Amino acid sequence: MIVTMKHVTLLCVEREKRRALSELAKLGILHVEERIRDSAGVIAAQNAVENAKRAIMVVGTAAGKGDWQQLTIKESPLSSENDMTIVGVVNRDADHFAIAKARSLELAREIADYAGWGDFDLEAAAKLGREGLPVKLFTMAEKAEVPVPENGYVHIVGHGKNGKYGVAVGTEVPEGATFVAMPRTRLSEVEAEYKAALDTMKQAADRLAACNDSIDEIKAELAKRIEAGDYVSVSDNMPKSGAVAYMTGFIDARREDDAVAAAKDNGWGIALRDPLPDETPPTKLEPPKIFRPVLALFKALGITPGYTESDVSVPFFFFFSIFFAMLVGDAGYGAIIMGLTFYLHRKSKAQTAATGNAPSLLVSSWIKLLYFFSGSTILYGLLSGTVFGTTFFGIDQKYIPTFLQESVAFLGDQDYMMRLCFTIGAVHLSIARIWNAMTLWPSKKMLAEIGWVGVVWSMYFIVCAIVMDPSKFTYPSWGPYMLVVSIALIFFFMLDKSELKTQGISLAMLPLNIMSSLGDVISYVRLYAVGLASVKLAENFNGMALNMDMPLLLKIPVLVLILGFGHGLNLAMAALSILVHGVRLNTLEFSGAKGVSWSGYAFKPFTASEPAVAHAPDDPQRVS
Repeated sequence: MIVTMKHVTLLCVEREKRRALSELAKLGILHVEERIRDSAGVIAAQNAVENAKRAIMVVGTAAGKGDWQQLTIKESPLSSENDMTIVGVVNRDADHFAIAKARSLELAREIADYAGWGDFDLEAAAKLGREGLPVKLFTMAEKAEVPVPENGYVHIVGHGKNGKYGVAVGTEVPEGATFVAMPRTRLSEVEAEYKAALDTMKQAADRLAACNDSIDEIKAELAKRIEAGDYVSVSDNMPKSGAVAYMTGFIDARREDDAVAAAKDNGWGIALRDPLPDETPPTKLEPPKIFRPVLALFKALGITPGYTESDVSVPFFFFFSIFFAMLVGDAGYGAIIMGLTFYLHRKSKAQTAATGNAPSLLVSSWIKLLYFFSGSTILYGLLSGTVFGTTFFGIDQKYIPTFLQESVAFLGDQDYMMRLCFTIGAVHLSIARIWNAMTLWPSKKMLAEIGWVGVVWSMYFIVCAIVMDPSKFTYPSWGPYMLVVSIALIFFFMLDKSELKTQGISLAMLPLNIMSSLGDVISYVRLYAVGLASVKLAENFNGMALNMDMPLLLKIPVLVLILGFGHGLNLAMAALSILVHGVRLNTLEFSGAKGVSWSGYAFKPFTASEPAVAHAPDDPQRVS
């Protein structure tokens, strides 16, 4: 369910503001409305967090690169000069590296431009110029002839990619040659500057790589800065009016008594009311306990339903598990995922035993999710007869367990598999529409939602009749009647009379929406198509590895290499397919039918402590 919210306005004496924030953080029930997002304190806190994130990134980059000259680190626009923490040290080294690298590239270009003339003596050239014999540099085509001037002297000093490199003394550069300005200093000095820049780069890169040993300290500093930023953001959103400071926000309606009691104990003024129609409260999801791990998936995807929308956690969890299993489609891959999950679980338990700290809710939720998803994948892989791309279809029936024989035959038939996908899609979309109808009861609009259920199944029958063999499926004779009745229900009951003037255009769009429902049903065939592609890719790598004609001692390592690469690639593609297709079917097709736009934002109660460095109450909060 989506928890009901209460709007809160809280007032306190301005000089008690910091104590009020401390008490609110301990209470941990108030989501503060942030209207001020660009104060000096908020910006400083955001910059501090960004600096810490950059420090983690550059240290990881430096530690993971063998060749320090290939590091790609850009100079930060945020200052770290006054930051004495390890984050400041890392960012200054990163800036030194970036500046030195930019300088080294400039110097390398300068060396390349003037290398053809060697270590040119600028003082000697200047002396000749003072004596009336100006010295000029030039380049000319390799095949061009060097003229002999009547006055002065022309000499070719080298050859390179630009052709001939020459010097004209006391005369003009030859006709057809390109004049080149004098270098700013001798080539040997430029090369010394270049070497110094490289030394600076190497020293900075070595220091950055060494900071990888302190990565936990940097991450702890990031967490501290995020908390300090949360505090500053709330503090700056508690302005004062005379001697009174105030803030607004939202609380879980079930904690109303706690809020009132806290206000009474601390001498605050408090006003509570239901959210207004034009307000957008945060969304706090509380699905049934068994389905609660799906909240970790929502967080990873960055999606939250709006406050006035529906909590679709349960169908999302259930159907995502089906999609996961069908898109991966291999019991062997499911076993790998379960094995990795088991390793993560054991490691988490070991860490808990060593530190006494239980794993975070996020970690434990992901472990539960992966166990369920991998178990679903193993079950589907066994039912479809696929283990590491090796199918049961070529095995003698007597070697296949009896309980698997029928499912393997069914899931190995293309027509039946496509029908299964369309059936899953029709059921998925129907759940959304029936849910809408139940929500709308007793409004007549519920009849329109029932009409959409009829349209979905009409499209299902049409699609199955088109793509399946007629011997396996025929379009029902009563199908057209069901479609007509369904469209009539939608047309006559989707809008109230009072809405015709403002929303009448939706009636004109009805034909397009009905055609769109056909596309929605068809889109579920991707479950079969992607799963089949994964199986075929695995089969091809298996065939490539097993059919090599070479001695056994050579064949084994090559076989392991091919199978490792092939199945690893297949697993990576399966993960991508889950993100693209599994998520899409839930967040677009199903959510579109249910009316969930995922436009909400998560409920986040204020729990941050005041930063360690205190400031005067009327000064902007600064974060180191």
